[in-house]
Amino acid sequence: MQNPILSEYQRTRRLGAFFVLLLSFAAATVHFLLTLEQRLELQSQRLAIKALHLDAQLLPLQKFADSMQQQALLEQPDLQSGFNSLFYTLDGQTPDVASLRSTERLSSNELRFLSRSEAALNTARTLYPWLDRVLYWSDQDLVYLTPQQLSLLQIQTLHPWLEQQRKVPVAEQAGLSHLETNKILLSRRLRFADGHGGWLIFVIDSAVLLEPFQKLLPGTDFFLLDEHGKLLGNGQTPLRDLEQSVLQLQRIGKQPLSLVMLEQRQSLFGAGLLALLTFWLGYLLVLSLALWAFLYRYRQKTLQPVKRLTIHIERLLRDQGGVRHIPGGWEELFDKINRLKP
Repeated sequence: MQNPILSEYQRTRRLGAFFVLLLSFAAATVHFLLTLEQRLELQSQRLAIKALHLDAQLLPLQKFADSMQQQALLEQPDLQSGFNSLFYTLDGQTPDVASLRSTERLSSNELRFLSRSEAALNTARTLYPWLDRVLYWSDQDLVYLTPQQLSLLQIQTLHPWLEQQRKVPVAEQAGLSHLETNKILLSRRLRFADGHGGWLIFVIDSAVLLEPFQKLLPGTDFFLLDEHGKLLGNGQTPLRDLEQSVLQLQRIGKQPLSLVMLEQRQSLFGAGLLALLTFWLGYLLVLSLALWAFLYRYRQKTLQPVKRLTIHIERLLRDQGGVRHIPGGWEELFDKINRLKP
């Protein structure tokens, strides 16, 4: 006859396997969600650290620009000072400095300021590799560039920006702007004591500025936004599809800047599936071993003795004598069954 204990054991084994699959998947899902939350927190902390790093780089340059503005106000004319650097007009010509002074297109204050600041401006380019160029653009449309070289294309690129600056109030003629060449302009309005003025412009290469972050996370894009949410510059050109990315944003200190990190959604989803599968297999292995251990003990301590007891009873009914090897702990039960025999 069929042993009901054996049938129940098989039913329990199937139910145990089902619950092992269910519990392992549930545990893996919870573990994955906790890990994903920790990963997002870690990325947020890393992004905050990167924002602090950018703040530490840009803040000294802004302080330097502010000091240049204060120096321009205190500058006094010096007719004896010489200045051999070149100025450029909007068409790329290089007029003589003496002729500019004689026609009052360039004041002595401006010449003295640039003469005294030339070494500092060149040093700034050495200290900051991402500082592509430094310019002084006077109200008379004369451009001083460092390093000194003819850059008509850059002058023409900056000209629309300058025309836009002339339309805004004086109090707003400073800050950060974006160029189509993936450059950021940090500008300061300079006003001299004799009434002349101009713009001190620092051209920042966005790709070089964000290059260290790109090297640390090759599959991630970084870019900068201004206080109005407009794009200032990015680490890669062209910018990847935003719809296929996960975005995280971090404000950079007290500056009107935000650092944005874009991670590809597909890579994040693929890594998430791989992590979930890994967690599931791990929990499945542990719970399967635990189920096997409990079933093995049940089979050895209960199922096998009951099977021996059934054989023992069948032999007694056929007058063949009971089994010889009685499982440990079952001697009393076997002895009582022997005494029940008529």
